[in-house]
Amino acid sequence: MKIEAQASSIPRSAIERVIAGREFQAVVEAVRRGERVISISCLVAPPARALAVVALERMTGKRVALVVEANRELEAWERDVRFWIEVLTGEPADASAGRALATLPASESDPYAGASPHVETLEERALALWKLAHGAARIVLLTARALARRTVGPAEIISSGTVLRLDAEQELSSLVQRLLAAGYVREDPVGAVGEFSVRGGLLDVWPPGGDAPVRIEFFGDAVDSIREFDPETQLSTRKLTSVELPPMREYAVASDDFRRWAGAARARWPEERFARALRDRTSLADEGESFPGWEWLMPLVKKTNASLFDYLREFVLIVDEPSAIERRLMELEATLRTRYAETDQADELGLAPEELYLTADELRAELEKMSRVEFRALGREAARVDERFSLLDAEAFGLASHRAEQRVPFYLFPAVERAVEIEWSARAAKSYHGNIQMLAADLQRRAQTTWLVMPSRGVAERVAKMLAEYEIDAQLLALAEAGRREATTTVTVGKISSGFELP
Repeated sequence: MKIEAQASSIPRSAIERVIAGREFQAVVEAVRRGERVISISCLVAPPARALAVVALERMTGKRVALVVEANRELEAWERDVRFWIEVLTGEPADASAGRALATLPASESDPYAGASPHVETLEERALALWKLAHGAARIVLLTARALARRTVGPAEIISSGTVLRLDAEQELSSLVQRLLAAGYVREDPVGAVGEFSVRGGLLDVWPPGGDAPVRIEFFGDAVDSIREFDPETQLSTRKLTSVELPPMREYAVASDDFRRWAGAARARWPEERFARALRDRTSLADEGESFPGWEWLMPLVKKTNASLFDYLREFVLIVDEPSAIERRLMELEATLRTRYAETDQADELGLAPEELYLTADELRAELEKMSRVEFRALGREAARVDERFSLLDAEAFGLASHRAEQRVPFYLFPAVERAVEIEWSARAAKSYHGNIQMLAADLQRRAQTTWLVMPSRGVAERVAKMLAEYEIDAQLLALAEAGRREATTTVTVGKISSGFELP
């Protein structure tokens, strides 16, 4: 990463100068004024956008929610956000980001394929909703599809998990039933997240988001001790005064809920043509057992009257390339309607798309209540041109014809409305392909602050040593320290998706 040095009478680090620069300060001031739409153009490098996201949360004190196109982008975004959290807080990323950051992927499986979403996706979604419901997440990363998904409300998420405190009253048998309903699995010994075991008055459990399992000892109905332990040696590693046991899935579902679903399903699909599909599922549900794909059918009895917007009431929404988000949601609506029709024609069970996802009109109404920051690489003028084709796009995807008749565009983030527009340039860094001599020559020639981010301490030490041979004074600093020290060339260790240059 290269950041152009700016003259200042107050010595500040390169990162502090970027945050104090006029471009970013214009964004901060617009958010503080409560502007409803703020558009940033030309900030094309993803790590530069991640810096803006983290700095915005810290400078304004407002929580932020970033919407990206799909799950495949979340890993790089999370890596970059964690990188900047460590730089700006001066704390190790695992400590600070673990509290501040939540990642909420979409369940991208086909709701009509008769298969359940991946268990890791269910776990990650539930943990993110738990953090949001408790106000713990300062930054949340999510996808377009996750934004549109209907879910349970914050109160339901809180009630499906548990917080245990030392000396508090808690009946062990009822706690076990809550863990089972929340998606935990009995396994002895406990060796993975989401597993628990009970031996007398001892409960071993490994909660999602935890680095190690926890052993909870009960004395009667009182919590007598809470200790983390090593699953390999079974030895305690540290004492705790409390522990959170978030749910492993959004729906807290017990055996009785499956039985209720069986009765409701027979009433919903009474025609003879659905008899086989019903029998395949109710044969298990009548026994209180789950069946493949039950998560997409359970809203029949476990009402999903909420959405992610119920968790984001006090957040500033940040949208990464609104046109890509809109197209993704338009494709989703068309695909869901097609698959629902095919499912019905095949005499299979499926809930209507509007029972699983917010409609475009519902999304638009919720978005209008929120302040948002848009990352548009080409700016809003290019978006205005794209918007002229929105009705044609809607017709091409076979969406509701009333939109065209009423001349209402599908676009959820219209570019025609008034917005604060800020141009802030960032571009990809030059690639040296391991040529240290070329890198050293550029460092000697350019009066820029440069960070070289290496994947390990050993590589960082070797790079600093090689640069010294070219008389480049490269300071080797820990990442948390690098954000607070002034140096023309810094070599540090961290994980970031790509290099970039930010004038």
